[in-house]
Amino acid sequence: MIYRILYTIVRAALALWHPVFRVSGRGNIPQSGNVLICPNHSGLADPIWVVFALRAKRCPRIMAKASVMKIPLLGALLNYLGIFGVRRGENDMAAVKTALKALRDGEDLLLFPEGTRARPGKTVTPKSGAILFSLRTQTPILPIWLQPKRFPFGPLRCVIGEPYIPQASSEKPTANEMHTLAAELVDRIYALEERK
Repeated sequence: MIYRILYTIVRAALALWHPVFRVSGRGNIPQSGNVLICPNHSGLADPIWVVFALRAKRCPRIMAKASVMKIPLLGALLNYLGIFGVRRGENDMAAVKTALKALRDGEDLLLFPEGTRARPGKTVTPKSGAILFSLRTQTPILPIWLQPKRFPFGPLRCVIGEPYIPQASSEKPTANEMHTLAAELVDRIYALEERK
């Protein structure tokens, strides 16, 4: 109930900022089973826009920056909604276990494979977490492109790609192969920009 109320309020508020929100590819959202939702990341409100694009009836588990979870009141609300923190640049096993458990329990999980915001025109080295989670749980990845260049009151575009499971050469891929698969995921995401 709280999620539905927040969804309605926040959706109305953000509609003032981007009155036109065009989403294509909703037919690619699996009708059964869970997915690992992987969008590009360029703005603070990206997780919210992705939830709107998916028309999610319940909030997916979202992996967020650990520092956000420490903000009074906001952190408690996010935790209530099932959002959990990850310490960037560290081997945060607690976050890894939380993510794997969520997927194994059949929940959707949203994380940004770039690991941080990538400003328009700039690139960052993708993280291999999404690949690890997908391979360990055999959960399909749902790539999503969200328009990085945005202007106040201008339209915002989102494209949802086809779900897929990365193909590794063995049960224990090397670090180099994991990085290659992560780069391929990001390439898939940005290739969606060309789709109508």
